[in-house]
Amino acid sequence: MSAEDALAKLERQVLAAASVGDFLKRVATLRVLLGREDESVRRIVLAWVAPRLEAQALAAVLDAFSLGANDALDILETMDEYGRIKRVGRPSKDAKDIVRGIDRDGRKALEQAQKLARAGAALDAVTAPLIGHANRVSSRITEAINRAGNEGATAIADAAGLPTVWVAEYNACVRCLAYSGRIAKPGKDFPGGLTYGRPKYATQGPLPHPPLHPYCRCTVEPLRSKEYATTLRREADRSVLRGFSLQSESMRVRIDATERLLKRSPDAPKSVIEYARKAVKRGRFVTRGA
Repeated sequence: MSAEDALAKLERQVLAAASVGDFLKRVATLRVLLGREDESVRRIVLAWVAPRLEAQALAAVLDAFSLGANDALDILETMDEYGRIKRVGRPSKDAKDIVRGIDRDGRKALEQAQKLARAGAALDAVTAPLIGHANRVSSRITEAINRAGNEGATAIADAAGLPTVWVAEYNACVRCLAYSGRIAKPGKDFPGGLTYGRPKYATQGPLPHPPLHPYCRCTVEPLRSKEYATTLRREADRSVLRGFSLQSESMRVRIDATERLLKRSPDAPKSVIEYARKAVKRGRFVTRGA
């Protein structure tokens, strides 16, 4: 991934934080007061006006779609036969529906916090509805931003009559890694049910693009060459064999995925194969988070 691609991806990821910055800062202030066991937190909660975030969130979804489309256009401009393609389409109803209702949910959380404050509840109980809402907002907007960005990239690829290729992070989960390097024909979906792990935990239905699950970091790009897709597939195998992963995925899942992959005789250096076999034998990887 080029520096420009990495920057554009980062911009999509931080749009959500920027669009709800004021709200998250207020929740952070409450956390500080809570840590000090300051009784003034009740007065702040009682006087607090629920911020209006939904319009900002919808604007962020539109921006993400444009960023995804522009990323794809930048890739196509390196392929002389395609020339300049105008941006097409807009975010889907699904992407926008994810962030609708944020203001309503925020008012409910605030009303609940105010009710608890008036009743003299403990400080952690008073702030819990607001902190919970902040976490849900972050998750929902992150998902909507990722979905819209990938919709934009897919729209440009479809307009050019090009396939899209799925790109996963090197330490993605065993489901996302199974999609990395997979190709979808123009206007078609990626197949369902792919995973390095146990099939019963796989997503069953076809997918037009990421996200595959909440907090998914995967992206799609117009396919530049089959060799690129092959490289992504090979690197996904090696990520599994090396045990690169986040703490959010259990070691048992990674070891099970590695054991399954080893049975398929993957195309990987002997040293990597041997390392994976030793990890399976001892039941853990020492490279988690590397």
